[in-house]
Amino acid sequence: MLAHRSARAVWMAAALSLFAAEVRAQDALSPEVAALIEAQAQKIRELEARLARLEAQSGGDSAMASLPAEPGQTAAAKQVSLQSQPTAPAAPAAKPASSTTPTLRGRAQFDALIYNNDEGSKSTGTEVRRFRLGAKGDLSERLSYVAEADFGGGQVSLQDVLLTYELAPGRTLSVGYFKPPITMDELTSSNETVFLERSAYAATFFPGRRVGVAAKAWGDQWGLSGGLFGETEDSDLDTEREEAWLAAARGHVDLLPGEPALHLALSAYHTRLPDRAPGVWLRVRPETGRAPRLLDTGAFIAEEGTFAGVELGYGAGPLTLQAEGGLVDYAGAIAGPDFHGWSAQAAWRWTGEARPYDIETGVFERMKPARPLGQGGFGAVETGLRVGHLDLGDETVDGGRMTTYGVVVNWLPITRLRLSANLIQARIERLRTDPVDETLLTLRTALDW
Repeated sequence: MLAHRSARAVWMAAALSLFAAEVRAQDALSPEVAALIEAQAQKIRELEARLARLEAQSGGDSAMASLPAEPGQTAAAKQVSLQSQPTAPAAPAAKPASSTTPTLRGRAQFDALIYNNDEGSKSTGTEVRRFRLGAKGDLSERLSYVAEADFGGGQVSLQDVLLTYELAPGRTLSVGYFKPPITMDELTSSNETVFLERSAYAATFFPGRRVGVAAKAWGDQWGLSGGLFGETEDSDLDTEREEAWLAAARGHVDLLPGEPALHLALSAYHTRLPDRAPGVWLRVRPETGRAPRLLDTGAFIAEEGTFAGVELGYGAGPLTLQAEGGLVDYAGAIAGPDFHGWSAQAAWRWTGEARPYDIETGVFERMKPARPLGQGGFGAVETGLRVGHLDLGDETVDGGRMTTYGVVVNWLPITRLRLSANLIQARIERLRTDPVDETLLTLRTALDW
C-alpha cells in the first residue's frame, strides 16, 4: 500500500512539473496560476520523500500508524483511515491445560520402635508405617476426584477413593470409599497430627473407612457433615443376611471466628452390626505402631451400636489445645456393654508458627516453618503433651482399661519433611490381674508431596 502511494505521488509530481514548465514556456496563464501549480508540485514532492523514508524504516502498512495527520485532517479521520487498512490475523490463543490432568500425591513414613515393659522384656523393630500413592484432580468445573492406596505394612489397602460434586459454594456431595465424619483426631490427616499415632480413644471408637455417600455444608463459622455407609469389609452375598450399615453425622462451630479459634463439635453414629461371626471384637495398641495389642475385648455378638462424642479445641498463635471424649453403647440379645474413653493434648511451637483452623473440615491443619532450613532459618520446632484413657470393661466383657501419657518432639526443617520422637507411657489394668506398665519410643522420618 505504501509503495503504491509513493508511485502515485511521483507520477503526479512529474505531470504537474511538465505542465508548469509548458505553461511557463508558452506564458499562456497568469503568473498567479503558475505559482499555485508550482507550490502544489513542491508539496507533492515533499510528501513523496516522507513516504519513501517511512517505507525504508518500517516497511508495510505498519508505517501508516506513524504518519502525522495532514493539515486539516482530524484525529477521527486518521483513525478511520487506519481502521480501513487490512490487518494481519491475530495469533490463536493458547489452549488451556486440560482440567482432567491429575495431581500426584503421596506420603512416606518410616518408624523405628523401642518397646519395654516393667517385667524387663525389651524389643526393637522398624517398619514402613505408611507409604501412600495417589492422585487427585478435576473432571469438570464442579466434579473432582481423589484416589489413593497404602502400600505400608507389607500389604496394599485402599485409602480415600471418592468423587465429590460441588452443589453450590460451601455445599458438596461425595460418594466412594472414605471416612465417616467422626472425631477430630481421626479426621486430621496423619501428615498433620501432632502425635505420630492417634489417641487410643479415637482409634478404637472410629468405625473405619467404608463405602458410602455423604453431604457436607459449611459457612464462615460452622460446618455440618453426614452420610450413610455400608460395612467395613466385603462379603459374599447369600439369601440369609443383609449387609450392615452405619449412619454418621458431625457438626462443628468456631465460637471465636478468626484468630484465635475456639472449636466445639458433636459427632454421632448408629450402626446395624453384621449378623455373623466374629461379631464385635476390639483390640487396641498403646498409641504406637507395631506395639502389642494390650486391650482385647474378645469377640461378642451385638445387633447394633450407638456412639456419641464431643470435641473441644483452641488455637492461638503457637499454642494448640484439643480434647475429646465419648462412649459407645452396644445392644444385643447376649451382650450389651458400654465403653467410653477420652483424650486431651497441648502443643506449642517454639519457633512461633500457628496451626491454622480449617472451618470446612473442623480440624487444625499443618504448621509451615516461618524460616525453613536453608532459607535463613532452622525450620519449625513443636512439642506436645497428651493424656488419654480408654475403658473397655463392662458387664460380661472385660477388655481392660488403659491410661496413656505421651510426649512428642517434631522438627520440620521444611514444610513437608518431619523428624519426630514420640515417647508413650501406658498402664493397663484388668480384673484379677496386676497392672502392667509399658514404655514405648517411636522415631519417625516422614515426608509427603
